[in-house]
Amino acid sequence: MLSVFMTDPLGRKRSMIFVNIPLALGWLMIYQGDFYWKILTGCAFLGLGIGLMEAPIITYLGEICEPSTRDVLLTFTNISGTMGTFTIYFLNTLMPWRSVALFCLSVPMITAVAVCFIPETPQWLLSKNQTAEAEKSLRWLRGWVSNQVVAQEFHYLQQHIDRSKSCSTCIEKDLKCTHALPTLAEKFGELKRKRTLKPFFIIMSMFFIAQFSGMNSMRPFLVQIFKAYENPFPPDRTTAIMSFLEIFATLTFTCLVHLIGKRPFYLVMSFGIFISTAVLSLYGFILLPMGYISFERTHQSFHVENTMLPYIPLVCLFLWSFFSYCGFLAMPWMLLSEIFPFKSRGIASGVAAALNYMLGFITRKTYYNLEMTLSLPGASLFYCVICGCGFILMFLILPETENHTLEDIELHFSDDSKKITDRTIIKSNDVIPLNEVGCSVEETGSVQETEKAIENSLKNDSESGNSVSDTIRQQKPKIH
Repeated sequence: MLSVFMTDPLGRKRSMIFVNIPLALGWLMIYQGDFYWKILTGCAFLGLGIGLMEAPIITYLGEICEPSTRDVLLTFTNISGTMGTFTIYFLNTLMPWRSVALFCLSVPMITAVAVCFIPETPQWLLSKNQTAEAEKSLRWLRGWVSNQVVAQEFHYLQQHIDRSKSCSTCIEKDLKCTHALPTLAEKFGELKRKRTLKPFFIIMSMFFIAQFSGMNSMRPFLVQIFKAYENPFPPDRTTAIMSFLEIFATLTFTCLVHLIGKRPFYLVMSFGIFISTAVLSLYGFILLPMGYISFERTHQSFHVENTMLPYIPLVCLFLWSFFSYCGFLAMPWMLLSEIFPFKSRGIASGVAAALNYMLGFITRKTYYNLEMTLSLPGASLFYCVICGCGFILMFLILPETENHTLEDIELHFSDDSKKITDRTIIKSNDVIPLNEVGCSVEETGSVQETEKAIENSLKNDSESGNSVSDTIRQQKPKIH
């Protein structure tokens, strides 16, 4: 929640520099952890830093990327997290834990210095009326190109930001807004508008399904869960193999998401988790003793005559992990940077990230009680039901944002005539370009003037003129 108060006022770049301070303090206190309270305080600082970093990082990536590369670059956040976890586990086998903490202390320090050499996002600079700096930033981000190369994109960004900074009254009347900039309370009021509530519901539904899909909940207890299923391999080695599999899953997601698209990719992974958990639950209810749990088992271990049967839960858990890390857990973070309108993007992203961490705390904290109440196969069945219901819900409401600009996505959710189940986002290039009918945005200046110019230019062709005008009116959303 604290990231809400710095992402917009300080900017994305300064926020990404600031979040390294609690991370460095956390690792420093763990390195000097000669007392129990120091280690706990260090962990608290690390948690604070992780919570603060999500909104500015995701927002920054979403705003600087082109639609064709946004998906691939956003997946690198997931790759970095997976590789970071694996690196810590690997270093812990080579050196004492204090040395590992000292190595981790260097990472936020290097990161803070590195971030100083990248520009602020053009969108944020334009929102603060820093036009020259915004154009310079866009040229840097597109490869140190000239003004002419980014002129059209920069013009679209200016129009989008000007509209985003306008109040709803001026937007509805298509007037240039001269009102004062919204206060913090008014920015929080944006969360109650439909154009924010619709994507917020989609994101929070995905976060809920991701947290209660089971893998995050079971991860701290994987070793004992492998033991409970009488895994044919040593549990520690099996857990390490699963970590390698997660890295492979993340790389697979990075390579394929741009080719397949977010919506079909997410639905396939969701259905894969549903099948994996269903088979694992069926195996448990058929072969495991009644009320079988992995915590402090006092009953006799079960035994199966067929030595191949223990491979079934092993494969199911591996597939469960693969499908989870192959985009299922990362997809809501990718959409977090895309589907919120610019005016509420920083606040909405921070609130959604905070609620996600609350859900993560709940699902991890309650796993013990869940398994003790429902048994080990019962817990798998619980996650199976959640994934099945989540698959149906996402099939109905999840839009495809692949190859769509942030402006197209914002206009889609701003259209009051569309329901949340209207999943098709219309591209701006689906509308007939203005230069094809002899006018431009600069010449007309507003939507009403544009329609009038088009109708005048086509007054000798009534059929064609009505068609174009109707098309434009259909593309113009009702802002709510």
